[in-house]
Amino acid sequence: MAGILDRFRLDGRTALVTGASAGLGEAMAVALAEAGADVVCHGNRRPPDAVAARIAALGRRSAAIRADLADRLPPARWWTPLRLPWAPSTS
Repeated sequence: MAGILDRFRLDGRTALVTGASAGLGEAMAVALAEAGADVVCHGNRRPPDAVAARIAALGRRSAAIRADLADRLPPARWWTPLRLPWAPSTS
């Protein structure tokens, strides 16, 4: 019989966690990875690279981005440079 946590598996999904550099954001990013998700970790003042590396050590795909989400520039300005190796091609 499957446990309750098996109903919440996220295999094959990708999560974007803002504020993943520390605190609750870091905990959520790691928990999502433990549930099977690949995780894009966002950080503003603190780089999220250490959290992305921790997620990769769990065997999940991860990426780190740094951006100020309060900036009024369109999200594509900070998202476009990020090329997830596991994302399907849009060309």
